[in-house]
Amino acid sequence: MKTFIALSLLYLTLANQGILSTFGDQIHPFQQVIVALSEVASKDFNFQQLFVALDELAESFKARKNEENAFYEQEYQQYQADVQYYQNQITDFKNKIAQLEIDVKDLNDERTRLQQFLTEAKQDLYDATKLFNAKEAQINSDKSTFTRQFNEYADTITVLDQAIALLNEVKDETSLLQKSDNIKEISSKMHTHLKQLSSKRVFYQPLVKALSQIAQNNYVDQENLNKVINYMNQLRQSLIDGQTSLQNQFDAQSKLQQDILSEIQAKITGIRDVLIPLLQTEIETKDGEIKALNSILNDARINLAEAEDNLNTTQNRWIERTASHNTLIQQYDNELLAIKDAENALKKGGIFRQ
Repeated sequence: MKTFIALSLLYLTLANQGILSTFGDQIHPFQQVIVALSEVASKDFNFQQLFVALDELAESFKARKNEENAFYEQEYQQYQADVQYYQNQITDFKNKIAQLEIDVKDLNDERTRLQQFLTEAKQDLYDATKLFNAKEAQINSDKSTFTRQFNEYADTITVLDQAIALLNEVKDETSLLQKSDNIKEISSKMHTHLKQLSSKRVFYQPLVKALSQIAQNNYVDQENLNKVINYMNQLRQSLIDGQTSLQNQFDAQSKLQQDILSEIQAKITGIRDVLIPLLQTEIETKDGEIKALNSILNDARINLAEAEDNLNTTQNRWIERTASHNTLIQQYDNELLAIKDAENALKKGGIFRQ
């Protein structure tokens, strides 16, 4: 009898420690022990203590099962909260990423427009500079032409002054003879200088011819001489008027050209010193904004990936937890079934509750 009680208590201890388990279709070790005990036990023995132990063991398994279910339910609630949290994070990050991608595209489009403006500004600067240089070259060329023509007028007027002065010195045949060579020389000079003004419609040939004739004569035709001098004075005044007109035209044209040049220079200065630096600054600002926004976008993508990883990890962990829970519940159910089968085995051996 002591052996029976010792074996029973040993089994109960092992069962309470979770050591006993089912063996498929085989008889549970507890059942084997109970059957063996029922066969050797005295019919007069009070088995009530064993039934009480079986009840306590069953209650222990039920309590563990309930605790496991309760704990599993708490974990499930936390799991649901975690899944909802990560799903909300994923939704928020996706929305944020979508908006950031739109913002980055808008900034890139704006930068492209600014870059196009900068390219056009540089082309405008190139064209304006080219026009300025061409206009400046034209002004210099016009000034050179004016200076040459003005000097032609001045030199011719000087020669006429010399000729008039020379003819005024001719009073008689003696003075004519003395001035003959000088008159020939001045005639040649007049021909040279007046020829330069032929484009100005200065008809000089009759005058040169008259001077040559006076130099060749041996007498003084005072009337003819006076006519030549008067014609020279008229020609001189005509040249002075032409020179003055040339000066006025040049001054007016120079002012117009200088005004155009000043406008071009103002455009160049505005493009070079204002517009291009402004566009470059705007582009640099946009580059900084794009870089900062891309950094935020990359962080959002990293956060999205982490949230998705956390969701997957949580879901996978819950799958493992559910499998573990189901296995443990099945183990508790098997133990409870084994206790019930053991009690039936006692009944078959003629041992009943008192």
